[in-house]
Amino acid sequence: MKKIRITIDIVMTVLLPMLMAYSLIGEKFHEIIGTGMLVLFICHNWLNRGFWKGLFKGKYNPQRIFRAIVNVALLVMVILQPLSGIAMSKYLYTFLPQMNISAAARQVHLVLAYWAFVVMSVHAGTHFSMFVPKLTKRMNKTVKSVAEIGCLVIAGYGVYAFIKRQLPDYMFMKMSFAFLDYSEPRVYFFLDYIAIMLLFAVIGYLIIAGPGMLSRKNRRE
Repeated sequence: MKKIRITIDIVMTVLLPMLMAYSLIGEKFHEIIGTGMLVLFICHNWLNRGFWKGLFKGKYNPQRIFRAIVNVALLVMVILQPLSGIAMSKYLYTFLPQMNISAAARQVHLVLAYWAFVVMSVHAGTHFSMFVPKLTKRMNKTVKSVAEIGCLVIAGYGVYAFIKRQLPDYMFMKMSFAFLDYSEPRVYFFLDYIAIMLLFAVIGYLIIAGPGMLSRKNRRE
């Protein structure tokens, strides 16, 4: 079960930046990947259903509150996102009754795409605290330092890519249409979005694991 959960998480991580390249990969392929992502998200939540069963149980500290907000927000987005996509589908869902809401659906789909991308990246980062300590225990100090610096450098570039790719404008509806540079090599697009993913994953990780890291440091001092 654990291997299945990890495999699903890895596949979703790979598909996420591909979804953001919708026009670059073709609308039909985008619909296929989006459908696949929805199926994987349902499986992911089923395998992690313990979280939802315990949502209203036990005490809440700031980290648990943050994780709950992220997970609930992501659930809402991933429900609305495919619904808006299906409403303007040109390939996979044309058999459904057509509704004259494509303009509104397009706006909802665009805004939620960028918010879901950011929130899903943060969500992934909140789970890093489960395996990062195990991973770093196997590293010597030099390798650990190089890995930490590398992550920070990539995340730092992610700030630049976040602004360069105009994600804030899309997230806050300052732009109604996505403008992509079709002359740009695809690899540049994906590298930028991977850096943005890492940026928000690091933010999620630090919010969850940061207080514990600081308390351990203070105890050592």
